[in-house]
Amino acid sequence: MKILSIDRALCNACGACEICCSIRKTKSAGTDGARIRLMRPGGAEAAYVTFCQHCAESACVTACLKNIIEKNADTGTVTRRTEGCFACAACYVQCPVGAVTYDSAQNVYTTCDFCDGDPLCVKICPTGALSYAEPSNTSRDFREAYSYDHFHKLIGESEL
Repeated sequence: MKILSIDRALCNACGACEICCSIRKTKSAGTDGARIRLMRPGGAEAAYVTFCQHCAESACVTACLKNIIEKNADTGTVTRRTEGCFACAACYVQCPVGAVTYDSAQNVYTTCDFCDGDPLCVKICPTGALSYAEPSNTSRDFREAYSYDHFHKLIGESEL
């Protein structure tokens, strides 16, 4: 499974990824519809980029009240059907990385779908900070351990 990743040392927080994502997904140059987000906590100068990590144990899948979010066993990607979403925000609240975004034009919550395997944000990034590739074993192990621990904390189980 290929994943989207960022080299934070190369990211200059220009926001090009967010704008191009919004244009592709919602035909709007605003950032409201972007599936990748440039976050500035508390208005800080320092920023970070967040997007769906397609977690090993995806809290959004469990949280969805309509069962329209699924984990593809073959590819490892989390997919969602926007038909049937009634914007309850359960997936938004449960996401451990803050990657679920609200699309006001469609009144649904959604996440990055890697542009069906050809992410525009990677092509548009002027510094080359974004990449779309197979994760290293270290990255995969970290993401799976993080999502597993966070998932079990969310459902009230003690740390394993």
